[in-house]
Amino acid sequence: MKTNLDKLFKNDTKLETEGIWMNISDDVGFLVKRFGGFNEHSVKAALARHYKPYARQVENGTLEQSKEKEIMITVFVKACLKGWKGVEIDGVATEYTPEVGVKFLTGLPELADTLVNYATDAKNYREDVGN
Repeated sequence: MKTNLDKLFKNDTKLETEGIWMNISDDVGFLVKRFGGFNEHSVKAALARHYKPYARQVENGTLEQSKEKEIMITVFVKACLKGWKGVEIDGVATEYTPEVGVKFLTGLPELADTLVNYATDAKNYREDVGN
């Protein structure tokens, strides 16, 4: 069904679930699935799995901020980050794995925040954005 609001609100489910490239430069980029939308099931499953051991602390408001940040980075990597290109660690081109992704983004929390913000922004996953 086509509506007059599609350009403003209708996302491409394939882009949301398979990912789009967020390019930092010509040589460096990250392949990210949507943090929400049609990828919401993966995000919710990862959140439940990684927060479960800390349920009591979350309930009581005593979960340390550093642990919460670590969990959110892990959830993002497991549910949304599919790969990267051009990333070097200690001067060596490094292939993406979820384990390396978690360590890498934990060391660069501003980059992690940037990626999460990009993956959360619904308009990045519209067909006519050019992805």
